[in-house]
Amino acid sequence: MDLAPLLVVLALAVIAAVFIARPLVEGRGREPSAAERRLSALRAEQDQVLALLHELDMDYTMGKIEPEDYQTQRAARLSQGADLLREIDSLEGELPAAPARPPDEDLENRVAQLRSRAAGFCRRCGNPLVLEDRFCTRCGQPVPGATG
Repeated sequence: MDLAPLLVVLALAVIAAVFIARPLVEGRGREPSAAERRLSALRAEQDQVLALLHELDMDYTMGKIEPEDYQTQRAARLSQGADLLREIDSLEGELPAAPARPPDEDLENRVAQLRSRAAGFCRRCGNPLVLEDRFCTRCGQPVPGATG
């Protein structure tokens, strides 16, 4: 039996073990603070509010919601989103070296971005359409007015 292949395998195993154990030995990992956890939860809630606003806008566009209900629900969601943004801003001010938020993260700007990508809904199945769509991705129905 040749000893060289055994030594190569053993060396690779030692290198892999050292590579895997290095972060544990160096102790670079740290537990996030309560403020960091709260900030993460608020950002997740903000994403949820944005998704609900987008869904509400799409339901209104499709005629599933009455205009009065739409205005009431939209105002409530916008108020909730504004409260979240205020709390996020206050927490970011407390955290050291908090990364600056880009200006396009404003709630209305993000909703406008979501709206700009939408081109309506399929008349047959109700699937959301994107501006570049020539056919519905769910049922294959041709999109009226699509060029091509």
